Amino acid sequence: MAEATCHVVTRALRRNPREIIAAALPGGAFRHILIKPNWVMHQSSAHFPIEALVTSTRLIEETIEACLERYPSVQEITVGDAGLQTCEFELMSRQSGLAELAAKYRNGQRGVPIQFLDLRRDRFRTRAGFQVRGDCSDGDPRGYRQVVLDRGSYLEEISREANSFRVSDYDPEQTADSHAPGVHRYLIAASVLDADLCINMPKAKTHQKAGITGALKNLVGIVGDKACLVHYRVGTPPDGGDEFAPHTPALVRLQVRWRERLQQKSRWGFCAGRAAWQVLRRLRGIQTQGTPANLRKTYFRAGGAWPGNDTIWRMIYDLNQIILYAPKQGGSLAATPQRSYLAVLDGLVAGEGDGPLQPLPVAAETLMVANDPFLADCVLARWMGFDYRRIPQLAHRTRFAAAGFGGFDPQTVLVQWDDKLIRGLGNLPAAWSFRPAPGWEEIQEG
Repeated sequence: MAEATCHVVTRALRRNPREIIAAALPGGAFRHILIKPNWVMHQSSAHFPIEALVTSTRLIEETIEACLERYPSVQEITVGDAGLQTCEFELMSRQSGLAELAAKYRNGQRGVPIQFLDLRRDRFRTRAGFQVRGDCSDGDPRGYRQVVLDRGSYLEEISREANSFRVSDYDPEQTADSHAPGVHRYLIAASVLDADLCINMPKAKTHQKAGITGALKNLVGIVGDKACLVHYRVGTPPDGGDEFAPHTPALVRLQVRWRERLQQKSRWGFCAGRAAWQVLRRLRGIQTQGTPANLRKTYFRAGGAWPGNDTIWRMIYDLNQIILYAPKQGGSLAATPQRSYLAVLDGLVAGEGDGPLQPLPVAAETLMVANDPFLADCVLARWMGFDYRRIPQLAHRTRFAAAGFGGFDPQTVLVQWDDKLIRGLGNLPAAWSFRPAPGWEEIQEG
């Protein structure tokens, strides 16, 4: 792999983003380019605007144009993501301006087919807090392929507890179909695997379960079946789990257990229980939205939403193995990289607080480009005012180095920060002081 590089551009909107991206594109002749944005969710509240939720449509357009100029022989460009199961994709497209951009490139007007794809295999809608299957998604027109990690998965180390693996709002039996001792498999969108260049374009945000959502975490959107995306293990650390912090009130844990049982079995029971919980929550003064006024009081301690989550970083590492080494046809990982890679982090309007679904906007006007997602996210954490060594997905970086990413020395790595070349992550400026997700205050520097 090439030496890890990262370029941070502040006040990016006063420069030409296309030139910045074009300068970082890898050399080579690529047939099929994948641009992987973050289209996690539509805007449902004015507190959490679309600009802080999803990747900037302007940046997506600039990236497409940079690719068309740099790679005249490219045959196809796919822009795609598998957002949250309840995302209203058409609404998100209108809110973000994506619908207009897709119309601009429709019918191969630039001489190259450019597709904008909702890669979800299944869609759901929320009715009174209860998830019901919505209209079937067309999904990936190429279909989906299973990628086999098995004993090479980072989850294998804790697979003796595979029966406690959970993904919020998914049937544990579905998760068990993909993860067991010696068996770890992911269903990946075939359009992702078919690409020979992946341009990963995350939205820079805080994250309840992972601390930050940057280049590493953004790859959850390449998966067609989200039941295989293990997020946590049931219970507290003394029980072998990491779903709750040890100090989580018994009332919260009880509510989560009943919610999990009723959601899958009884819509009437779920709705009744939800109404009772809302009354109790008001009586106890428990808040459930991280608005500027109540961010520190927000209730979010379930589902592995704390720094002691020792599960989600392993799943994230698995996906980053896949983007490097998974063959086009799926199956077992290859011994050599199968596609080139570039991360373009959107910090034009970043998200702080209770991300990734309730981010408070930060108009930061910053763009980061890197060829190593670990370096990109370490720089991102520092830029946000966080200590990357306290964020599990970054703290375990050296365990991934053999796979090609993350092999840099934090003390000597060079980062281009605007017009300055800075040596060492510790010497980078903490440009902002982001509010972390509730419960993640320990990652703040100082």
